[in-house]
Amino acid sequence: MPEPTMMSLPCEPCRRCVFHAWQLIDRDELCWRAEWECDSCAFGAPDTCNRDEGQGPAPGHVRAAVVAAEGTVLVDLRGGVPALRAVRKVLGLTLAELHAAVRDGYRATPVEAELMTRLITGWTAAGTAAPG
Repeated sequence: MPEPTMMSLPCEPCRRCVFHAWQLIDRDELCWRAEWECDSCAFGAPDTCNRDEGQGPAPGHVRAAVVAAEGTVLVDLRGGVPALRAVRKVLGLTLAELHAAVRDGYRATPVEAELMTRLITGWTAAGTAAPG
């Protein structure tokens, strides 16, 4: 009886593969998703290693793809403590990065900007201090 052979699926995109990445808001949390799509190789099939997702700031290559597709919005962070806490909650910036963002503004994706605005508006409307 012949030995069974394992079929291995490729884990690298071909030149026809297309990378899709996006961000979304789920229960006031920043989330991201990314996947490859292809009509000619197995990498684009749903059962291969072509999908990834998570909560919080997107990995660099995912965020770069979102920025390339959607652009950025300059967010002015001189709005006091609620703005700073929103940025820390949404993006997890270090204190040095936060200081630079306050000084220069922050280039957020549209979804990041929307979530920060929601949080700041919610905390201000409630008349409460931002959590954290």
